[in-house]
Amino acid sequence: MPVAMNFKKVKFSLETGELLLEYSLDGKYNFVEKFIFPNAPFILDSTRKEALDKVGHFLHIAAGISYYKAFLPDSVILEDFDLTADEARFFEKFYINGLGEFAVRNNVDFFSKVKFPYKDGIVREQSSIEFSPSALVPIGGGKDSSLAIELLKEIDFSATTIACGEPKPIKQVMERTGCPAIIIKRQIDPELIRLSNEGKVLNGHVPITGILAFMLWAAAILYDKKYVIMACERSANQENTEYLGVKINHQYSKSYDFEKDFYALTQKFTPEFRYFSLLRPISEIHIAKLFADKCKDYFDVFTSCNKAFKLDENKRLSHWCGECDKCRFVFLVLAMFMDKQKLIDVLGGNPLDDENQIKGYEELLGLSGHKPFECVGTYEECNYAFYKLSQKREWQNDKVIAVLKDRVKPVDAGDLFIPKGEHLIPKEFDNVLAEFRK
Repeated sequence: MPVAMNFKKVKFSLETGELLLEYSLDGKYNFVEKFIFPNAPFILDSTRKEALDKVGHFLHIAAGISYYKAFLPDSVILEDFDLTADEARFFEKFYINGLGEFAVRNNVDFFSKVKFPYKDGIVREQSSIEFSPSALVPIGGGKDSSLAIELLKEIDFSATTIACGEPKPIKQVMERTGCPAIIIKRQIDPELIRLSNEGKVLNGHVPITGILAFMLWAAAILYDKKYVIMACERSANQENTEYLGVKINHQYSKSYDFEKDFYALTQKFTPEFRYFSLLRPISEIHIAKLFADKCKDYFDVFTSCNKAFKLDENKRLSHWCGECDKCRFVFLVLAMFMDKQKLIDVLGGNPLDDENQIKGYEELLGLSGHKPFECVGTYEECNYAFYKLSQKREWQNDKVIAVLKDRVKPVDAGDLFIPKGEHLIPKEFDNVLAEFRK
C-alpha cells in the first residue's frame, strides 16, 4: 500500500465553473476529482475570489477522504496550502469520525496515524463579504429536506434548492418545491471507482454530508447566498456502536458535533455566512409527523431509500426497495401518521407484513445487534412507533408486529415531540421554532 498521500493542486475556472482537485498516492496513482458549478462564467471581485480560493483548498482536503480511505496511507502531504493547528485538528477529527463505520466494516485501525501537517503563525483574515439574505437549501429527495423547504415557504423566505447530482427523486422533489434550482455535478475519479469495483482498494462509507458542506460553502460564495440551510435532526446525534475506543456514528457529518465544528471553521473568515440545520431541535418521528401533515404534495415523488442514489447510475432504483434499513424505518415512523393503504402505495409494499424483515426490525428496535449503519432514528423512536402500531387494529396482524409485539414494551412519548437541545438556528427563524412547539 502507498505510504504517502499528496494533496496536490486545486484549480478553479471562473469561465467554466470547473473545480479540479488533484491527489497522488506515492506517485503511482494520480486522481482528479471534479465539481462543476453551473451558470458560469462567474464574475467575482477580489474579495470573493480570495475567499473561494481558501474554501476550495478546504474542499480539497474534505473530498480527499474518499481517496485516503482507499489506501490508508501512513502520511499526508499538503503541497500548496498550509493549515493552522486548529484546522489540522478539525480535519483529523473529520477523518477519524467520518470513517468510523468504514473502520468497523473493514476491521482496520488507522485512527492513530490520521495526522495533518500544520504551520504555526498563520493568521486567517476575516473576509468582508456581505451576502444577500437568501438561502441555499440542499435537497436529498427524502422527507427531511422536503419538510425544510416547505417550512421556509410558509414564512416566505427566499430559498434556492441545490443538489449534487440529480437522481430521479431529487429532480422530482426539486421541481415539486416550485423554487429555483441549482444542480452541481461531482465526478469522482473513474480510476478510483474501477479499483474499488475490482476489490483492489478498500471501500466503504464516507461522511458525504460533510464533504458537501464544503461544496455548499463554495456555492454560497459563488451564488451570493448568506445561508445554507440543512435538514439534519437531533436523532442524528446518536451513535451506532463503539470500536477501538471510538464512538461510531454513521451520521457523524449530520450530527450537531460536526455542524458546530464546521460552523466555527466558516466563521473565522466568512463571518456573515451561516450554516445550520433548521430541523436540529426535533426528532425523526416529529419530522415524520410534520411531513405527513405539511408535505402531502410530495408523497408520490419523495424517496428515502439509498438505492435510488447509488453512484453507479446503472444500479440505481427509481423507487423504494422496501427491504433496507432506511425503508423499514421510514415506513415505521410514517405509519404513525399516514393512511395505511396510502403509505403502502407510496413504498410499493409493506415491510411490516414481511417475515423476512423481522431481523431488520429487531436491530432498529434494539432487540439484537446494534443500531443499523443508516440514517435512521433512535431506539426510543422506533420502539414508540412500533408499540403504538401494535395497539392499532389495522396493524396488529402484520407479520413483523405479530412476532415482535410481546418483546416491545410501552414507551412514553416523553420529549419525542418537544424541540430541545443545542442548535445554531439564527433568530430570524424563530417563527419556525414556534411551529415545532405547537
